[in-house]
Amino acid sequence: MADSSLEAGHRWAIVTPDDRSGVLYIVAFLAFTYSSLTFLARCFIKWHVLGFDDAAMALAQVACLVQFSLLLVSLSAGLGKTFDLLSVDKYAAMAKAQFGTQIALYVSLGFSKIATILLIQRLFTRDMRTAWQICNVVTGCVAAWTVLASFLVSAGCSPESMAPKSPSETCPTIIARYQFVVATDAITDIILVIIPAYLCWQLHMSVIVKLQVLAVFSFRLPLIPLAGLFLKTWIRSLSTSNPGVDRTPAIIFHQCQLCVSLIAGTIPCLKSFIRSFDTGSGVKAGFGSSNEYGSNGPNSTSATKQQSYQLSTLKRSKISSSQTRSRVDEDDGNINENPLPFTSGRTNQPPLAWDRSNRAGYEWQELEPDRDSQGSRQELFIRKDTAWEVGSDTRRRSDTPGILVLPQ
Repeated sequence: MADSSLEAGHRWAIVTPDDRSGVLYIVAFLAFTYSSLTFLARCFIKWHVLGFDDAAMALAQVACLVQFSLLLVSLSAGLGKTFDLLSVDKYAAMAKAQFGTQIALYVSLGFSKIATILLIQRLFTRDMRTAWQICNVVTGCVAAWTVLASFLVSAGCSPESMAPKSPSETCPTIIARYQFVVATDAITDIILVIIPAYLCWQLHMSVIVKLQVLAVFSFRLPLIPLAGLFLKTWIRSLSTSNPGVDRTPAIIFHQCQLCVSLIAGTIPCLKSFIRSFDTGSGVKAGFGSSNEYGSNGPNSTSATKQQSYQLSTLKRSKISSSQTRSRVDEDDGNINENPLPFTSGRTNQPPLAWDRSNRAGYEWQELEPDRDSQGSRQELFIRKDTAWEVGSDTRRRSDTPGILVLPQ
């Protein structure tokens, strides 16, 4: 014991049977570092397509920063040490900081769940009403859970009763509250795994891609055993002879749960995963997609399936008038004549168009690529696009002028 006292002056934190604060320091810094690096990677990947899901994740990261700061304050005051080694002031400061840590932790967990469901909602267009309604309901439920969980782990309890020196000083009903919070926490994580699997399973995608969607969103499943381990070790620490030290495993599991939750909310945003979505129309979903018209999804109502299409001006060139005209996918919405068969979506090769460069004839010329394809602020959607062709035909006398009749 004397040797430990001598070496303590040369170490930032020590680990002894009566002091486990060194372990908590390591876990706290690692968890905050990993979650922060993941958040920065998310911002880098989605810099030009930021949305409400990224705002929710930013709030989750801010709450994580608050709980990390409070945890360091609690550790400096004596968290992880035997309560007998702490003065009255140190014990009160430690209990107060740890009390705030628990509230900020559940706020961060709640916002990470909201960011996940908002990301799922963002993958679908508004005309897919079933998907949007499901996501809206789940978002409201998760937001209510965040407020309720923060309230249940703190309301009616003093900071000292949340870090009791003996079982008799424990806040009444706090165990039942934590059991309810952990159980509902697990249920919400399961729902966040089931919803994307259910919605994407109705799309025209290969089974392999659907399983990939399920696998990526399944990264939230490890949160369930982590929450269960926290609850088990925390309840056990309330009835031991040395609760200050015995609570260390519970805090470790809680920090791991928060770190995994923040990372799991960002993994589906990886560009390689997002680009793997295929809507069945031959169009790969990717950043910069700007198709707006002709979108019909499996969740569309009958009213949305019968919709109008925005038509643009045809640029006429010296080609046979009987030639079929095809829509070229450009952000300016113009339609150029294209003698090639109709193709949908973006390809690796830029679209080609006839251009008269001299009097001798025509030659192929590459159209200007989509200037906003890399930096577009359009949201990324899973959509089902409808393709059509407009052909030149002799107008019959029975046809009403100005009416475009599309084939059924």
